[in-house]
Amino acid sequence: MAASPALVSLTPAVSRYLHDRRGLAPHAAVLVGFYRPADADAGADNANAAPEDDEGEGGDEGEMACTAEVSFDAVGAPGAPPTPTPPLNFPYICNMTVKTPLRRRGIGKQLLKACEDLVFKMNAKRRVYLHCRIIDQVPFNMYTKAGYSIVQTDSILVWLSLQKRKYLMSKELPQASVVSETSTKNFE
Repeated sequence: MAASPALVSLTPAVSRYLHDRRGLAPHAAVLVGFYRPADADAGADNANAAPEDDEGEGGDEGEMACTAEVSFDAVGAPGAPPTPTPPLNFPYICNMTVKTPLRRRGIGKQLLKACEDLVFKMNAKRRVYLHCRIIDQVPFNMYTKAGYSIVQTDSILVWLSLQKRKYLMSKELPQASVVSETSTKNFE
């Protein structure tokens, strides 16, 4: 079976990461999001447009835009989670990132919602945890607007290990979550 064009466009580091984490299913999942500008759809109708089987970035699936990992229980939890340590038996969202040139388009908000929807669908516990570095104001604002609150702040002694200080944040998902109907969204 040939590799999907979407997977071919992944960076080698992301491909290795996905390969390493695949054995943790159903205890953890890695979400990968792709972005295709709205004007790419209009260009597909053009007779001079590139063939649809283009397998590089910007192909039919668009370019890789974001990733996140969700662990649902202690088995899927990261081996050495950062401090403050989240409860291992609760869902934990980590390694959430949006490609730098694609930030400020709502992609992070949609990725966070997709993680929460997945937690709900996997029938995991309803309290979800994540970390946010204290200096990262934009993600912090996104998390607080999404209903996350600070549970704990790590010690100032973390600076001695040359790490940036972090908040441990959590959110209680509603019992009847409004799960997204679609996995795609127009961002422009």
